[in-house]
Amino acid sequence: MIVTDNHKHGLLEAHVHLDRLSKNAAIVRGRVPDKVRIMGVVKCDAYGHGAVRISRTLIEAGVTELVVSGIAEGLILREAGISCPILVLSDPLYPSLRDVLNNDLIITVADIELAARLLNFPVLAGETFHVHIKIDTGLARFGLSPDQTPEVIANLSGSAHIHVDGIYSHLSCTFKHDSKSNSITRRQIAVFNSVLSRLENMNLLPLAVHLGSSTGLLSFPEELCSGYFNALRIGTLFYGFTERKNDWDEDLLPIAEIVTHILQVRDLPSGSCAGYHSTDKMICPGRIGVICGGFNNGLRGSSSFLVHGSKAQMIGEPALAQSLIDISKISEAKQGSEVILAGHKLNMRAMAQSLGRGTWEMLLPLLKNSRKIYHQA
Repeated sequence: MIVTDNHKHGLLEAHVHLDRLSKNAAIVRGRVPDKVRIMGVVKCDAYGHGAVRISRTLIEAGVTELVVSGIAEGLILREAGISCPILVLSDPLYPSLRDVLNNDLIITVADIELAARLLNFPVLAGETFHVHIKIDTGLARFGLSPDQTPEVIANLSGSAHIHVDGIYSHLSCTFKHDSKSNSITRRQIAVFNSVLSRLENMNLLPLAVHLGSSTGLLSFPEELCSGYFNALRIGTLFYGFTERKNDWDEDLLPIAEIVTHILQVRDLPSGSCAGYHSTDKMICPGRIGVICGGFNNGLRGSSSFLVHGSKAQMIGEPALAQSLIDISKISEAKQGSEVILAGHKLNMRAMAQSLGRGTWEMLLPLLKNSRKIYHQA
């Protein structure tokens, strides 16, 4: 067991099981053709699990490339001694392209302005920018238009200090499995394939081609692992979440259990109000538990947790640092009892869906505000 952030007493605890991460990585690898490279997505501090520790474990499990959101995230991994290829998804306003060269990061070109900055950058002898091109096929977040792409690649490839290593896009509707979402996904795949075919005919097609993410792999595995496509960007599957109906649910396990503790137990008579605004009233005598964790830690109202294996419903809305739960029917509950907020025994995906929220909308704040405790096999 490896404990980090020891000074963060009073925070939630995230027990991160690295053996589960390795197992999840092996399961994903087993479902992907050998010709397809798997890039491990560790953006946003590895979805809150801790990027350095997660990256090292993924590399040990056979992942050879990593993906981060911004340049600063890539620098953290380099400072930790991680030397594998690292793709930066977006950071067009980062002030120092010198950091990219000095730390051997691969950056995404998704607009003409960044392409111009690279072309005009005063490199030293022997220095080369390695880039992937991003095309907007329908998400409308980042990316060159299909019509812009050939000219930008031609210009970059014509520079002695720029090497275009890859090209990719991002799917917008793979989280849902209805016919409309699937139709949009197929249209994006078709747009991307059309651009790739055009680039191939112009002898401008980069070596690495990727469109699939975790949900993309779940929804369109044959389309995204064949033809031009030879790489995948995998994140949430590694962390144990499928986020879409499929036949993987029994295989993958969430790698983190997030727990807190009961700070105080209070017995309340019938008719008592609990929580802010007195919106919750006890209809019979009962017990409530005051737990560590509130808005500051990412908790939100209407959630339910596990105490001694039984569900405990949150009462009202959280405060900044504490929340109330109903433990009237949990006789074992007492001061110091562990409260499971998320983990393999508590389906965060199902809970988020029941509240009309996304899995990571709920889970990421909890992980970011937790003291990490890493467990080896």
